[in-house]
Amino acid sequence: MMLKHVVLTDPVLNGFAYGMLRDLEDEIVCITDGCKVLTPRRKLPKFIEDRIAHGTRYSNFRKLIPKVECDLKADVLWVILMGPEDFPLDLFNNWDRNVGIKVLYIFDTFERQLPSIRRVLQSAKWDIAITSFHGAVSFLEEQTQRKWYAVAQGVKLERFKPVAKEEKLISFSSYGRRLQNVHDGVKEYCSQTGKYYDYTTTTAIQSQIDSRENYNQYAWHLVHSFFTFSWPVELTHPKRVRTFSPITCRWFEAAASGTVILGQPPQDPEFKNIFGSDLVIPIDYESSKEHLNLILEELWENRFYYLECALKNREILIKNLTWESRVVEILNLMNILGK
Repeated sequence: MMLKHVVLTDPVLNGFAYGMLRDLEDEIVCITDGCKVLTPRRKLPKFIEDRIAHGTRYSNFRKLIPKVECDLKADVLWVILMGPEDFPLDLFNNWDRNVGIKVLYIFDTFERQLPSIRRVLQSAKWDIAITSFHGAVSFLEEQTQRKWYAVAQGVKLERFKPVAKEEKLISFSSYGRRLQNVHDGVKEYCSQTGKYYDYTTTTAIQSQIDSRENYNQYAWHLVHSFFTFSWPVELTHPKRVRTFSPITCRWFEAAASGTVILGQPPQDPEFKNIFGSDLVIPIDYESSKEHLNLILEELWENRFYYLECALKNREILIKNLTWESRVVEILNLMNILGK
């Protein structure tokens, strides 16, 4: 008998960061012939909801909020979270009494998120807990005293389909986290040489815009770039992660787009297993402005060669970059565990 797969989805969570999460939800539904069910949410006064949100200093008071009943039905329930702070089910009672297998997948599992991660784990007896960061498994198991699995992030190839070199409109780009000295140097170089440098100018968007729409706009800019910069989290935000080197979404998106990636790769050995050793052209982030100019000039003069290499890399890697391969990996994991 075919199992009923249900993916919890929360339309309240919108914005650029959730585009990848929506693609994963869609792929789970497609492969399992499942369906989406809206995540239950409590109607609390706004000032209380904001005050006790996961990750705030008063989040421990969530356990004092009287729980209400919630009845979800599924043979397999998939709970996909960008971070543990997005989890609202700890305010409900018996939400899993008619649920068979419970699969938890969390994109971001940094050390500072441990209190929120523990609350998610305590809310139910999860059959499988998965992080997207291979390097986080050891500290998660040590701190939560349970088994964790790592399944890397992925990408929807159709969204990041490369364009012809004649359609490349952006010389250099940088989206999300960046190193200020390199950013300033690239800005100055492009200004002096008449090239276009495209970069994130704000983290705020209109809340009513669907995350897929925002994600599409970002994808358009990325595939139309010759070169894009990307850096490890611990280099740009050393206080955000302390014990591992996370492989975040930008690497998958840039690799799928066929854009030439500049910067430094994460130190996690899994990076080489996923992307090989030639994905990133290393940039010395401590270079002088003059030396950086020489590097950028050489890159630009040989841009078609580097672009050809990036596209060849993509052809080798694409089967291992997709969300389809990730969902199959999780389903295989469930079978191995006898779930």
